[in-house]
Amino acid sequence: MADSETATLPRLEEALNDSIQYKGRKAARAKSEHRRRLILEAALRIVAREGVRGVKHRAVAREANVPLASTTYYFKDIEELISDAFNLFAEKSKAKLEFFYSELNRTISAYDLETVRQSPEQLRKLADDMLEMGVRYTVAQVKFRSEDLLGEQAFLLESVRDERLKVLARTYKEVWLVGLVDFLRRLGSVAPEEDAAIIMGTVAHMEYEGALNNGELNLKRVRTIWRQLVDMMLGLRKGVL
Repeated sequence: MADSETATLPRLEEALNDSIQYKGRKAARAKSEHRRRLILEAALRIVAREGVRGVKHRAVAREANVPLASTTYYFKDIEELISDAFNLFAEKSKAKLEFFYSELNRTISAYDLETVRQSPEQLRKLADDMLEMGVRYTVAQVKFRSEDLLGEQAFLLESVRDERLKVLARTYKEVWLVGLVDFLRRLGSVAPEEDAAIIMGTVAHMEYEGALNNGELNLKRVRTIWRQLVDMMLGLRKGVL
């Protein structure tokens, strides 16, 4: 993998790190930090179950199994607790971000992208490999990471209403977009920004459909959609969905 490729993930991680800024009271001791983390993890579970509006000091304390005074000690108000919970969500998403782009790069690392377009057979094989990766990713998101998906949707929706969450929300989305744009440039896309926006929107829609159907996916439909996305990425089909 070239230096420009290996540099992408550190740049993305740095961008996300810079946007994560906790506002609550800092914990000076390990035990205090552990309790603060328990509170934020509990808030994330409530967000996934009930949405952001379900985050209340008493509900979070009960979910975290800590005294009510702990939540008000670390967080001056409920808005600060919600904001820090979103920061924790973004921080935890770094591992998913790294895995996703590592998988993308691993998928195409076996191919010489400079010459693969000269071989229709190799180009179709690359398309098939990318298709399988996309389907696996979508299925895993819907079936095994539903709590993360629900939390993400809740936080992003809340950020439309809450100015304090907007900067982190924009950066969170931009980090995913930038990584995909870089990848599409490697593939030779003539409109990587637009293609990346189409892909992100389409995948988010499939995930939303899966959430609406309690984790059930129409795999035939998912494969058909991913086939169109991959063909678009590789220039195998003119037009979009």
